[in-house]
Amino acid sequence: MPLRTRIALTFLLLLTAVLTAALYAVSAANRSNAAREVQRQLDVGVSVFTRLLDSNRRLLTQAAQAVAADYGFREAVAANDTATMNSALENAGARVGAALVVLTSLDGHVLAASGSHVAAGSVFAITAPHGNRVLVDSGRIYQMVTVPVRSPLPVAWISMGFALDDKAARELAEITGLGVTLSLGSGARTQVASTVPAGSAADPDIAARRIALSNQGDTEVEATLSRSLSEARAPFERLTDRLFLIAAVSLIAFGWTAFAIARSITRPLQDLTRSVDRIRGGDYDLALTVHRRDELGVLADGLKHMQTAVQSRDQSIRRLAYQDALTGLMNRTAFGAALSVALSGAGNPTVAVAVINLLRFRRINEHLGYSVGDEVLKAIASRLSALPSVDSAVARLATDEFAAFTRLSDPAQLQAWGTSLLAALVEPVIVEAQPIDVAATVGLAMAGGGQPDADDLLRRADVAVGRARREKHALAIYQDSFQPAAREQLSLLGELRRAVEEDELRLYFQPKIELATTRVAGAEVLMRWQHPTRGLLSPAAFVPFAEQTGFIRRITRWALDRAAVQGAEWHRAGYSIPLAVNVSADDIDERLDSRIAAILARHQLPPCLLSLELTESSFIDDPERALRVLTALASLGVGLSIDDFGTGYSSLGLLARMPVHEMKVDRSFVLGLASDPGYAAIVRSAIDMGHSLGLKVVAEGIETESIAGRLRELRCDIGQGYLYARPMPAREFAAWLEGKPRVPVIAPLVDLPAQDHTDTQSLVIY
Repeated sequence: MPLRTRIALTFLLLLTAVLTAALYAVSAANRSNAAREVQRQLDVGVSVFTRLLDSNRRLLTQAAQAVAADYGFREAVAANDTATMNSALENAGARVGAALVVLTSLDGHVLAASGSHVAAGSVFAITAPHGNRVLVDSGRIYQMVTVPVRSPLPVAWISMGFALDDKAARELAEITGLGVTLSLGSGARTQVASTVPAGSAADPDIAARRIALSNQGDTEVEATLSRSLSEARAPFERLTDRLFLIAAVSLIAFGWTAFAIARSITRPLQDLTRSVDRIRGGDYDLALTVHRRDELGVLADGLKHMQTAVQSRDQSIRRLAYQDALTGLMNRTAFGAALSVALSGAGNPTVAVAVINLLRFRRINEHLGYSVGDEVLKAIASRLSALPSVDSAVARLATDEFAAFTRLSDPAQLQAWGTSLLAALVEPVIVEAQPIDVAATVGLAMAGGGQPDADDLLRRADVAVGRARREKHALAIYQDSFQPAAREQLSLLGELRRAVEEDELRLYFQPKIELATTRVAGAEVLMRWQHPTRGLLSPAAFVPFAEQTGFIRRITRWALDRAAVQGAEWHRAGYSIPLAVNVSADDIDERLDSRIAAILARHQLPPCLLSLELTESSFIDDPERALRVLTALASLGVGLSIDDFGTGYSSLGLLARMPVHEMKVDRSFVLGLASDPGYAAIVRSAIDMGHSLGLKVVAEGIETESIAGRLRELRCDIGQGYLYARPMPAREFAAWLEGKPRVPVIAPLVDLPAQDHTDTQSLVIY
């Protein structure tokens, strides 16, 4: 739903809710007021009706007393002059409008009457002077008063009354404003007099009030005052109808107004939204047409400033994304895109790529400063860009590395083009009047028949420049023989962690033989990887890469732990075999001794049954730290061995200080004993030096009996190699070991601390 519609509907719904509540409250109040007004009118009507009856009573009483006090009337009563009495009664009734005047004896017999068909001498049911005031005679209702006739004592009664008929009811209705109904009887009511219309007290829309006038035996006389509620509510309902009409008109007018206001608000927002969409799409040239002085105008001005700022930043980002800030050349991203376009062009000649690496540029920064180095880079960039052959297709790939590509009509021109690049850099660069010689190495690659993509072609040129640097050549052209390690080998790096977690690594054991007695002196622990798809892999397939990434620490800990488990199992089985585990240079840290102690304590392996083989490179970088670590390890009681002795660059003085127990002569020297007499001197010197330092000497790589015999002649202590056994799994090694003599080992358990330390590893692919 559009915002404009939501705003208008929201206000309409709010107004509708307010008007509905107000109209409901007014309607309820009107009904309540109408009901209260009717009740008030009934109360007033009852009061007026009562006062009217009382006024009639006083008038009747005065008229009757006037007749009773008349001397002539009393003489007529005394003389029983019927004609005079009837005349006096008629005159008295006519004066006040009485409908009934009756003269009775003290015992109730009629003496004379006016306005009644009561016969003289009959008994007239008359009330006492202070009795009921209403009389029912022949189905008619009269309001009566009775006064005595005295002469001087009471001699007769005069009863005078007004008729309560339709005329009286109408008069009462005119005075009270209510419907008046006079009724008598018990059970079914008999209506005697009423207004027109009188209404019905049983009607739920009629409010009524009953007044009991008399109760003569079984005859009840009532006056009912009534008021129609619908008539009372009619003025209020007319007011309510007007209010509903006003509310409907207000809703319509407000709806149009709300939609107009919402439209005035949302139309600029829609314009701004479209502008934002265009800016998001990269169109910064649009002109904002919202000109207002309210908040929307402020928003439009802010969007305009944002548009300018975003456009400026976008241009800066594009320059940073595709241009080298220092030299103004293309960067790697832009160069790759331009090279892709050149490679995909139809009918274009062969594309050649060159990577130019500046030699000794780091020394320029170190000795002359970064500002001088920046000027050198700018000069090199300018020279390369000026070459016609590159046609501005030059990029700066890294700090001291440039790249260029060109189109050659003949592949034989590749070397000549590379030479032209070198020639452009022969002359010294003059910075601050100081000539600076800059040497460079160029690697060249050409798109062959397979049409490699830009990344692959650039990679080939980079491989070529690496080969040129290693071989100290100024120029090298890529050949397939330069191909680095296969990608499937690199992919193994990502699977090493899974291999450890899912227990895909395996331990193999190669026995170590005491040459003088052919007894088994121990075994070296080697590692294999049972890859789920590539089969059994040797350490050469993954250990070098693990060392490059630092993950070798995790692998070494796994190997130490599993070797300790196996060694402890064999020790408990009754044959103690010292096991040697290779430790890389990355494993040599200040906590290595605590980790080894924890492993030994956890698996209850005597320290003398574990030996650590370290290469000479392990302690070249920081010999003092290595000496501290080895001393701590030796204090645990584990064996220490220098592996591949003779292939490193260790100091003999440092070797003499290290608490090692044996040294291993590299297999390259051992294998040379059979073919080159010069190797015998090297091996003899190594053995003699090891013995002079109190070390046992181990020769690895023994494959023939002649080599073994020669080593015995040189007094080598221990040998290992395919002559005795290949590396084998633990179960096969245990079976091979059965029945073979072993060098006795005393292996007591040592109480070691069991606290271990967990390393935080990160896998980095170089």
